[in-house]
Amino acid sequence: MNTNRNIIGAFLSTIAVGITLQTSAISAPSYGTIAQYVANLVQNNHYSRTDFEDDVSEELLKSFVSFLDTSKLYFTQEDIDTFERKYKTSLDDHIFEGSIKPATDIYSIYVKRVQERVAKIEEILKTVDFKFDSDRTVEKRRKDSEWPADKAASDVLWKNVIEGQLLAEELRTISQKERAKELGKKLEDILGSDSNETPKEKILKRYTRFMRSLDENDEEEICNFFMSTLSQVYDPHSEYFSQSELENFRVNMGNKLVGIGALLSTEDGGAAKIQGIVVGGPADKAGELQINDRIVGVGQGEDGEIVDIMYMKLNKIVDMIRGKKGTVVVLKIIPADAADDSQTRKILINRDQVNLKDKLANAELIEVSAPNNTKQRIGWINLYAFYADMQRGTSSCSADVKKLLERLKAEKIEGLVVDLRGNGGGSLEEAIRMTGLFIPSGPVVQAKNAKNKITDRTSRTPLAIYDGPLVVLTDRSSASASEIFAAALQDYQRAVIIGDKSTFGKGTVQTVMPVAQYMPVIFPRETKERAGALKVTIQKFYRIAGGSTQLEGVVPDIILPSYRDEIETGEASLPNALEHDAIRKMKYNLFEHVPPIEKLRALSMARLNSEKEFQYIKEDNKRFKDAKEKNTISLNLKKRMAETAEEKERRHARNAERTKLFAKINERENGRYKVAKITLDNVAAKEFKWQENFKPDDNKSMRRAKDKEEELAEKTPDFPHFLPAAKREMLNITGDLISISKDLHTAETKP
Repeated sequence: MNTNRNIIGAFLSTIAVGITLQTSAISAPSYGTIAQYVANLVQNNHYSRTDFEDDVSEELLKSFVSFLDTSKLYFTQEDIDTFERKYKTSLDDHIFEGSIKPATDIYSIYVKRVQERVAKIEEILKTVDFKFDSDRTVEKRRKDSEWPADKAASDVLWKNVIEGQLLAEELRTISQKERAKELGKKLEDILGSDSNETPKEKILKRYTRFMRSLDENDEEEICNFFMSTLSQVYDPHSEYFSQSELENFRVNMGNKLVGIGALLSTEDGGAAKIQGIVVGGPADKAGELQINDRIVGVGQGEDGEIVDIMYMKLNKIVDMIRGKKGTVVVLKIIPADAADDSQTRKILINRDQVNLKDKLANAELIEVSAPNNTKQRIGWINLYAFYADMQRGTSSCSADVKKLLERLKAEKIEGLVVDLRGNGGGSLEEAIRMTGLFIPSGPVVQAKNAKNKITDRTSRTPLAIYDGPLVVLTDRSSASASEIFAAALQDYQRAVIIGDKSTFGKGTVQTVMPVAQYMPVIFPRETKERAGALKVTIQKFYRIAGGSTQLEGVVPDIILPSYRDEIETGEASLPNALEHDAIRKMKYNLFEHVPPIEKLRALSMARLNSEKEFQYIKEDNKRFKDAKEKNTISLNLKKRMAETAEEKERRHARNAERTKLFAKINERENGRYKVAKITLDNVAAKEFKWQENFKPDDNKSMRRAKDKEEELAEKTPDFPHFLPAAKREMLNITGDLISISKDLHTAETKP
C-alpha cells in the first residue's frame, strides 16, 4: 500500500465522513474515523517510521486475537484460520477506509465463544463428578501452546482446565479449614458467607462474572483494544488511550485528581464497593461514606437524577463520580452495616482536589549505631515515580526531593540513599532535574530520533545540592526515567548502584498526541470529544557513555539476590521490543571522589554468603525455575495434598529457623537503629518523632478494607527491626561507603 494514499486518502475519507455526520446530525462518535487518525499518527510519528501495510496488518491480527484470548482457550484453530482468510492482509485497508468492523466482528465471535464455553462449564459442573484420582496433568501456562483444533478438541482441553481449577479450590478450602482450626476459630467466622460457597459455585461465578464484563464493552472500548494493539505492534510502549484512560494517565503523572477520594471495586452483586478512603479527602472530610459501603446510584448536583449504576463498568462509575472542583456528587449507597439491600440512603459530597500522598516522595532519617559506639546518619529518599503535572506545572518530584534533601542535609547526614525500586519512570524533564541535584552542570542523557538526529539533554544546575556519599537502589521494575537517572550517576561515577541483576531495559521516549488536535475543525464535536490520545515512541535514549539502556537496562555495581531473578519481566520479555544499540560517547568529567566499588562489593559478598535470607531466595528461585520449566500440575488429589503438605512443612521449618535467628539478632542489635519518617507535610517541623525500628506507619494516607483471608495466611516472623534483608544489606553497604570515604578524605588531607 502506498504511504501517500494512507495519509491523503484517509484524510479525504475522514473529511467526507465528517461532513456526512454533521449534516445528518448523528450524535454517536465515529470510532472508524478515530481509528483512521490513530493509524496515521502511529505510522508517521513512530520511531521506526514503519508504514501500516500488509505485514503490519498480519501482525495486528495475531496480536489482537492473542490480546483477547491470551491463554488460547476460547478461539479454535478453525476460528484463527477464518480470521486469517478474511483479514490477514486487509486490516490496514479497513482502517484507512474508516471501518473497525473487523475488530467488532472478531470481538463478537470472541464473546460468542465465551458464552458457549460458560454454558459448557455450567453443564460440566452440574453433570460431572470429579474424583481427582487420575494420573493426568494440566498445563499451568498456555501462552505458547497451540490453539485447540476445533470445538471437540476445545471440549477436551476445557474439561482438564475446569478439573484443575476445581482441584485448586478444593485444596484451598482444605488448607483454609486446617488453618482456621489451628487458630481455634470457625472458617465462617473469618470469611463470613464466602465460606459457604462450594468450589463448583466459585468456579461458575468466576466465569459468569467474566462473561458479563465482556458484554459491557461497547464500540468505544473495542476501538480502544484494537488501536492499543496496533500501537503495540510497533513497540510495547506505544499505546492508545481512550478519553477516560487519558484522564487517568494525567492523574497518575500529577498524583492528584478532582473527585471524592475513594477507592472502588466491583462486586458480584453488581454494586461498586468502597475499598478505601483517602485520609483528608472530600469523602473523609464529609464523614458519611464508610469502608465496605456499596454504591448503587450516582447523581449530579443536589437535585440531579440518580442514575442506577448496578453492573455498570467500574471506569464509567468512576467517570460519573469525578467532576469539576466545587460541584456536588450524590451517592445512593447501601451502608456496610445494613440489615438487607433494601436499606439505602443518599450522601452528598463536594468534589475537591485529592492529593495521592502515598505516591509522593518521602524520606527516612536513619541513625545507625556501630559496636564501637560510633554513629552514622543516613538519609533515605523513597521515590515511586518521576511525577509531574504536565498541564499546570504544580507538581514536581524533583522539587519535592530537593525539599527533603535540604532537610536531611540540615540533619547532618553522612550518606544518602535514593530508592528507585518499583519506580517505573515518568517525566524525562524531572529525571534531568533530579540528576542535577547530585552533579554540577553537565550532560545527562542523549536521544536519537527516526532521522538518526542525536540530541543531548543537560543539567543546567551550576552546583550539586548534595555532593556526599551516594547510593541509588534499583530493581527489575525500575524503568525509563529511573534508568536515565541511575545510568547518568553511574557513568559519572557519582553513585554506587545496588539492586537486581539489571533494571527493566526501557530505553525509549514517548510523547502523548491528543488525536482531536489532528482532526479538521469541521469534524463533529462528539467524535473529537471521544478521540482519546496516542502515546507513541518517538526517540531512543542513550547514556552519556554511549550505550543504550534498551533491553539491557542498567546493571548495578553491586547485585543482590532477588525473587525477581527468575520471573519473566523486563523489556526483553515483551513482544516487538526495539533493539539495543550504541552511539558515540559524550565528553564529561568524572566525579572527583570515585566510589570504591570493588572494596564495597567484596565486603557485601562476605555478608551475603552468611546471610540466611539470601540463601532462602536462591533456594526458592531454583524451585520456581524448575516448576516453570515443567509447566504442568497433577490432577490427582492425593499427590497434590502430599505436595502441599511437603511445602507446608518446609515453610514451618523455615519460619522456626527464622524465629530463633531473629531473636538472636534482636538481642545482639538492641538499639542499633533510630528512624524518623519525613514527609512533605512535616519536612519543616522543628523536631521529628523517632522510633526504634522500621515498622510501617499505621496512619497511611488511605484507609483500606481488610482482606478477609489475611487472617488465614501463615505469618512469617517479623524481620529484626522490621528491616528486610535487602534493605539491611543496602544500609550496610552505605555504611561501608561512608566509612571508606571518611578514611580516604583523612588520607588525602594529611600533610
